Amino acid sequence: MSIWEPFDPVSYFLHTILGGLGIAGALVALAVLKGSSNHIWAGRLFVFAAFVAAATAVVFSFTEFSGAAIASSAITFSCLGAALLALRPKSKAVLGGEIVTTVLMGLAFLWLLLGLSMSIQGGTWLPPLLYSLFAVGLLIGDVRFLRLDEQQRTDARLPRHFSRMAFAFAIAVHAPIVTFGDELGIHPALAFFGPFIIWPAIVLFFKRRQATGKLTLAD
Repeated sequence: MSIWEPFDPVSYFLHTILGGLGIAGALVALAVLKGSSNHIWAGRLFVFAAFVAAATAVVFSFTEFSGAAIASSAITFSCLGAALLALRPKSKAVLGGEIVTTVLMGLAFLWLLLGLSMSIQGGTWLPPLLYSLFAVGLLIGDVRFLRLDEQQRTDARLPRHFSRMAFAFAIAVHAPIVTFGDELGIHPALAFFGPFIIWPAIVLFFKRRQATGKLTLAD
């Protein structure tokens, strides 16, 4: 019997219920006026729920080890932190937080590389390769953002916020689809790869609206 077994019912409840609430919050945040009180509260709900869901996923890994769950959780923590810090004026405290989120993304990338090297031998290399490419892309973006000056940071803060929130949302959607894909009759490949289309779709949508001046922020 694992020492973590007594926590499984609580962890599962928190993971399932809050995970669902987080996805609902993200959908509301995407739909309403950006910067409005509804957007802020819905976004906070998503951040809190996604954080708890990621933390409980790590707990699950103590009873049934899952390298992918640990990597997804680390990436989620990093993305949520980066998304929130991107909207704040740059200070030593904010810079320190961004360094932490960048290091966390780097550790997730190294973890995925280790998993990839082991998966190649087992013949299941494509999923960890995709995760690794996502992680290194996010890591490069983190390092570049750290090096921006004040004006560049101001220009990049909204795209960075949307990008990191969108990826955390993609992971949040990915987990239940992969878990219940068989019951829903979804092909395993589509269940795994499909949700990640959400990330570039959201990012491109908001970038286009920002470029055309249609992205309106509440005062």
